[in-house]
Amino acid sequence: MARPRAEEPGAPQKMQDAFWRLLEDKPYAQITISDITRASGLNRSAFYYHYANIPELADDAIAAIYEESDITAFIMHVIHQDESLDDIRDYALACLASPQRIRSIRRLSLIAGPHGSAGLAAQLKAYVIEIWLAALGRDPATLNPGQRLLLEFASSGMLGVLAKAPALLTPENVEWLSRSIMPSIVSQLVNSLKNDVSSKTSITGSGSSADQFAD
Repeated sequence: MARPRAEEPGAPQKMQDAFWRLLEDKPYAQITISDITRASGLNRSAFYYHYANIPELADDAIAAIYEESDITAFIMHVIHQDESLDDIRDYALACLASPQRIRSIRRLSLIAGPHGSAGLAAQLKAYVIEIWLAALGRDPATLNPGQRLLLEFASSGMLGVLAKAPALLTPENVEWLSRSIMPSIVSQLVNSLKNDVSSKTSITGSGSSADQFAD
């Protein structure tokens, strides 16, 4: 009896995979529909059946990364700090040992790095902000001006880290960062968006507070 064939990826996944391979080799602005169809082995009719243009494909490709449950769960753990820092560190190190997680980090770094574009980085930033606000149960329309500025600052910083992720997020660096004050600072920065009324909780102990800034 013949062995059943493994299910082949659908056309959208083939085109997304082709998009990431192409982004490794050339800037986003130079990727064409012909490039995608050639790299994916599909025709233009298949492309236009699923996408109107390259930005739509890129949006789906970015969304697919954030649909991976481990990525979103880790972001929420860091924000809420609902696990010990040791647990968060161990989780991060396990992610770096996973080829799938390394691939996802590499792909995000391509978006934020020199092969990306301002528009592509804005798409990625929008997903980061959406996840943060969802984790906090906040409607972006209810944020005050200080909180909006803080959100812009924090999300832009996240993009800066992602752009250098392959070099920065080595097991040794993750180990060091997890034992530093950085996870607590990031958590408090993002959590300062949770309420309209500041709790005046100092981040550094020196009187400086993200909550005060967000008033």
